[in-house]
Amino acid sequence: MWRCDICGQTFVTRNMPHSCQVVPLEEHFAHAPQLRAVFDAYLAAAELNGPVIVNATKSRVSLQARMRFAGIERPRKRHLVATFVLVRVIESDRLKVEFIPPRYYVHRLVLRTPLDVDAEVRSWLAEAYAVGEQKHLRPLPGGVGDRAARALDLADDGGRERVGGGATGSGEDGGHDG
Repeated sequence: MWRCDICGQTFVTRNMPHSCQVVPLEEHFAHAPQLRAVFDAYLAAAELNGPVIVNATKSRVSLQARMRFAGIERPRKRHLVATFVLVRVIESDRLKVEFIPPRYYVHRLVLRTPLDVDAEVRSWLAEAYAVGEQKHLRPLPGGVGDRAARALDLADDGGRERVGGGATGSGEDGGHDG
């Protein structure tokens, strides 16, 4: 894991593009304090899957396992726009989906009350947490794996590939900011 010397946030790959404008989490809810309970329910649902790092920057709050897998945009007056990342599309009237090449789908949904974080949302966050742990990059059974599957080892080794060549820096691919 790489830690930014300026803001202290951690990333799978060195020098990932990100915002160093770290703010206290409470700043996000200063103008909509009633939405803090909604965020807390979303965070609690994510934490059912394992430890979660909360990264609050000026424009959003992200939830991180190994990489960022979910979060919220800056709160609106009456609702949160929550996000989670998968490697597939979920078809639901509750969701808007954006493809981030080469493999990620950012799903967005509106949350107005803690009750909106229901069993369906909890199941989506469970799948997103596995993406955050980068389980989708693991080699296939029987020793078959692709270049992306080695990303975990590359990231842990500072991005240096020792077998067959030089540095790739491909610890975390796509436009999702780690």
